[in-house]
Amino acid sequence: MFTRIKNDLKPARSAANLCTFIFPLVLVAASLGSATASTVVKTNAAKVPVDDQSAQSRRAALRQAMEQVLVKMSGTESVLSHPAVRSALQSPARYLSAYQFDYEDGQQYYAGEFSRKVLVELLREASLPVWGQRRPDTLIWLANQENRDKWILREGQPGELTAVIQKASQKYGVPVTLPLMDLTDNSAISVYDVWGQFGSVLNQASERYRPEFIIGARLHHKPEDAAPEFLSTEEKLEKALSDSNLAFAYSDEKSTTSTGGDNEAPHNDNGQQLGQSRALEDTRFTSDTNLAETLQSESGVSESDTPAIETAPEPTIPARSGSGEYALEWTLLEGADSQFGVVRAESAERALTQFMQLYSQYLGERFAVSVDADADTTGEVVSISVANLDGLEKYVHAQRFLNDMSIVKQAMLSEQRGSVATFEVRLVGTVSDFVSALSLDSQLQPVRDTFGRPLEGHNFYWNE
Repeated sequence: MFTRIKNDLKPARSAANLCTFIFPLVLVAASLGSATASTVVKTNAAKVPVDDQSAQSRRAALRQAMEQVLVKMSGTESVLSHPAVRSALQSPARYLSAYQFDYEDGQQYYAGEFSRKVLVELLREASLPVWGQRRPDTLIWLANQENRDKWILREGQPGELTAVIQKASQKYGVPVTLPLMDLTDNSAISVYDVWGQFGSVLNQASERYRPEFIIGARLHHKPEDAAPEFLSTEEKLEKALSDSNLAFAYSDEKSTTSTGGDNEAPHNDNGQQLGQSRALEDTRFTSDTNLAETLQSESGVSESDTPAIETAPEPTIPARSGSGEYALEWTLLEGADSQFGVVRAESAERALTQFMQLYSQYLGERFAVSVDADADTTGEVVSISVANLDGLEKYVHAQRFLNDMSIVKQAMLSEQRGSVATFEVRLVGTVSDFVSALSLDSQLQPVRDTFGRPLEGHNFYWNE
């Protein structure tokens, strides 16, 4: 049984009324389509191994559990060094909602559950990032080599590598799946496809799992001065960037010039790789459709002719990390966009652990929302229309769903006509952050026209 502890929750504030939007039924029907794969993660709970149930063990485990929860809720371990967080960790019992002792495989665990709402307020007041409970799903195709044997790590396979992935998934709150490697998988992909990191094969074999992100990786003993067995297009580019430790990202869908494969970066007439100066500034390479504009700016327009526009660089995973005799060479696929790199360590397990840490931090940077507590905290307000709320139960579920989002400060119904409800949503971030968070959910889908294009405005369809 859980031991319950009273929470300190603040009441919501009222909101003003906004006008409603009526959806044509044909457009509502057109909204049903493939949804982005995601999983709801319980970020406010953690389990810590303990030797006994003494008061001393409970106190130590309570602090460790709260540290794990804060890392999961923020997406980064750096929050633990913040003064406000360090102060809160001095009295973690204030944030505890319930605890119990569990037993798994002969090991005793302290399982703590904390007040998510209060911890979210703690992070926001400290201007720290907050990552919602809806997390993107990741499928990992990992080809491991031991001696001369190569094999693909499968779901449920015993061993240290599987344990490393499971532990990292729980620690960082990142849903990770391994392939089943049943008859369907074995007919769709081979260990040599994974070893060669062939993007098209990885994408096709992953369709049954519907992940948001696909990781193809090979893990083997490979001294740093050893010559590779072969160099793919990605490896050639990675090798060119190895000395500068630049992160690399590209989109093969947008590449317009290629001589050595679909993923090879475009070159000009002199053989010079385009975007090199921009890569030094942004610490990443991109292939984009504005190739003509790039050529014009590099050949005839000086920097003084065009004012510089400062934009925050997109998060990427470092192309090279660590050192050691073992290498985990990885490729990350997200639709048509790709990244790749290598993580080195003194053991295979350590290399995989380091990669999972880097990948989890990357997702946190992508999806967590940071708000400056010293800035104007009124937040943006957006009016959204939600169709298919044809009952009180669905309305309650939709409003609860919105209020549970970490980026939402408050969601209130402003008007309802038939099965279409209009909510006024007060945010702690931007509308762009709100839309990005919704893209991971399958319950609230954007309404599209008969051609599959999203309608103007913020119009959604409740899928329950």
